[in-house]
Order: sequence, then C-alpha cells, then structure tokens
Amino acid sequence: MEELSGRISKAGFRSAQIFREIIRTGSTRRAARELGITQSAVSQHLKLFEDAVGEKLFARDRRGLIPTTRAIDIYNRLDRYFETLGRIEKEITNSFRTKENRLTIAAPHILSFGLIPKIILAVDNLDPSLEFHFRAQRYDEIAQSVLTGEADIGISRLPLDERFFEWYIVAESKSVCVLHPDHYLSEKDIITADDIADEPLILLEREYTSNKLGNLTFGRGEFPARPKIYSDTIGLDASFMAYGMGVTVDNEFIAQQYQMFDLRIVPFQPAATYHYVVFWRRGSEKYSRHSAIVETFVEIIEREQSLRKEPAG
Repeated sequence: MEELSGRISKAGFRSAQIFREIIRTGSTRRAARELGITQSAVSQHLKLFEDAVGEKLFARDRRGLIPTTRAIDIYNRLDRYFETLGRIEKEITNSFRTKENRLTIAAPHILSFGLIPKIILAVDNLDPSLEFHFRAQRYDEIAQSVLTGEADIGISRLPLDERFFEWYIVAESKSVCVLHPDHYLSEKDIITADDIADEPLILLEREYTSNKLGNLTFGRGEFPARPKIYSDTIGLDASFMAYGMGVTVDNEFIAQQYQMFDLRIVPFQPAATYHYVVFWRRGSEKYSRHSAIVETFVEIIEREQSLRKEPAG
C-alpha cells in the first residue's frame, strides 16, 4: 500500500486528478473538456498514472474506456481524498472572507420534507436577511458538520459528546414498527420481535445507527432477523415500505415524518428510547439555549410533535 502511494505521488497530483476525471466522465475527450485541457494531455497523464500503478487501468471496446476492478478501487480511494481536499480548501478560503449572514442547518434527510421548511420559514420571519443552507446527512455526518463549523446548528439524536456540543432535548422517542397498511400485522396494538422474526426487514446500514437490529436474534433464538434491504439514508426506507417490500423498526420522531407515505405505525416491543436534540458547538458566540434561533427551532419542533403525534395503534 505504501509502495503504491509512493509511485502515485511520483506520477503527480495532476495525473491522479485527471485519472479521477476520466472515471467520472467516462472518456478522455469528456475529461479534457471538463478540465479545460487537450485530449492529448489527458492521455499522456493517464499513461503516467498507469505506469505509476504498474498496470493498465482501462479496457477499450466500442463503448469507449471500461475501467478495471483495480481502477475502480483506486478511484474510490482518490475520490475520498479529493473530497477532503475540497472541504479543506473551502474552509481556508472562507476563513479569510467577511462572514456572510447565513445559517447552515444539518439534519436527517427525511426532515427536509416537512419539518426543516417550517423551521426555515419561522427563522426567516425572525431575520429576513438570513441566507439558508441545508445539509441532509446521516447522524455521524451531522455531528461532524457542526464540529467543523460546516453547519451552525444540527438536529440529531443522543449520544453526542458534551465536550464539543451543547443541546436542547426536543423529543423523547420510543421504538415503533412501520409497515404497509395492508400488511397482516398492521392492525395489532403492539408488534413484538417474535411477530417480525420471519419478515423481510428494511434497515439503515449498521455503521450509521446504534440500532443493530440486523444482528439480533428474535424470540427464543430460533428466528434470526432477515434484513432484506439496507439503506444509508435516514427515513427514506419508508418508500420501500410504501411498496410493501418489508417492514422496519424505527422510532416515533422519524416515523412521524412519513406523512407523505400511506404507512401504518405501531408500537414495538422490546422498545428502545431515543432523545432527539437541537444542538450546536460548545462555546459558540451565536448560539445558546436562550438564543432566538435556538428557541425558534425548539418551538417549531415541539409544536409539530404535538400536532403530529397520534396514538400509534
């Protein structure tokens, strides 16, 4: 691995950048157009890069350049590096600019369908000069965005590290089972782990959630859970359930955002408890429990909770 990195560094940053663009665009011609250089220069840099790697990274057929498995592996690594470099460059540039009057919010994707627009509307009434940015992210990404200053304020769930963040709890949320209204379990008052032991499950990827449901064995150990579909996006598994493709165990706060889907939400046992929070970076000069923007977030979320919450079952 270190030997490969050394060879690539000799090929140069520019060659790696051009290789990445060839993968992204699918041809040397389109890569040249995107980068504003000649196709010949792209081909020369590709040869330098392949020499550094020690093997050909593309096959040619009538469709054009076809990346090898090795090329895709290298691209995935390079793409992460370039994304990180882009964020660093943006932060350096922004650190020397006059601060804009803007508010960047990080929150789960599903909140963008209802809750976030209502929050932005209320905050805009509070300060019409604000420019708003919304980052739809997973829980781990939300915390990272607030920590690095890429987002000013976040909506997430505990645990968070109190060394770095302050927060206000806006919802205590219990486990629920979410399923299609025509599902044979939809009329039960409570759904248990045994009930869904043989059901195809729709789950968040395990690294993105503390609920490792796919690792559990239900009942007396006779019926392992059967994950059917994994997603890396909080809440959008509802679209699969709307088509009757499985069931999921979620929590009330997220499930209450599914109003655009015709789904049944039923209390689940054994239940876990989650706490959702509005949070910001500790020591912030602009945000605290008593700042007007934080109070507006809390007011809107708590109001929506009271309006949406219906007896599940």
